[in-house]
Amino acid sequence: MADRFRLAISNSLGITLMEMIIALAMYSSAGTAVLLGVSAAHISSDRVKANAVAENLARNQMEYVSSLDYVAAPGNYASVADDVTLNLSIPTGFAVTAAAQTYLADDGLSGSIEKVVVTVTRDGQSILVLEALRSGS
Repeated sequence: MADRFRLAISNSLGITLMEMIIALAMYSSAGTAVLLGVSAAHISSDRVKANAVAENLARNQMEYVSSLDYVAAPGNYASVADDVTLNLSIPTGFAVTAAAQTYLADDGLSGSIEKVVVTVTRDGQSILVLEALRSGS
């Protein structure tokens, strides 16, 4: 009986079909996990890049508003995208706007203070809103 078992093992040449299927399943699972990780990293990288572009656009717009004449609230300021003298290129899909809103101080002394709201959108969806106070002359 033991001789028959040894003979069966020694006559087994190569890899059996079941071992091959198990190995293939293991490699497929590992490959899928790696591809999912790469995909998640790519999506995350795209979001980080979009946020960096939005922050830069918002800062540029806020600085641009500071250089413009005071606009009484409610009103809109010109966009950096419309000023060709700035030589500023806005990536495709992005837009930036600045609006003057009425500011009501807690002490009731609002005077000529307004809230400037800069909104950056990407493909029509708002991704960043930056607010600051500005006083008129």
